[in-house]
This record gives sequence, structure tokens and C-alpha cells, in this order.
Amino acid sequence: MNLISIRLPSEFVEILDEMVLQGKYASRSEAIRLALRDFYKEHYATKQSTDFRFPNVEFAYSNVIFEDD
Repeated sequence: MNLISIRLPSEFVEILDEMVLQGKYASRSEAIRLALRDFYKEHYATKQSTDFRFPNVEFAYSNVIFEDD
């Protein structure tokens, strides 16, 4: 996996932390990865474009609990 840095408003970080505390996600990183996957599926996967294909990470990481690096 690649490591990237992003800047988020404090409200978004609080939301991420709350979801992790509630056990919905194992980490901030996992929540962001899954949000990006869902964003892609909703906005791009249904289009008939062959320009870009999101990697199939669902299968590869379906049984993995992600932890922040």
C-alpha cells in the first residue's frame, strides 16, 4: 500500500474518530479507503467508461483489519 497525506477539516477527523470508537471501522485509514471505494463505485463504476478501472481491493482485503501506519 502507498502512504499519502491529506488535510481534512477538524470536523471530518472527529467524525472518523467517532466511527472508529464505535467499532464501525478498525482505523481512520480503513474508513477513508472504504469511503473512496464507495465513492468510486457510485460515481464512476456505473458509467461505461474504460478510461480508468479501480483496482479490485475488496477481495484482497476482505478479511483484513487495517491499522493506521
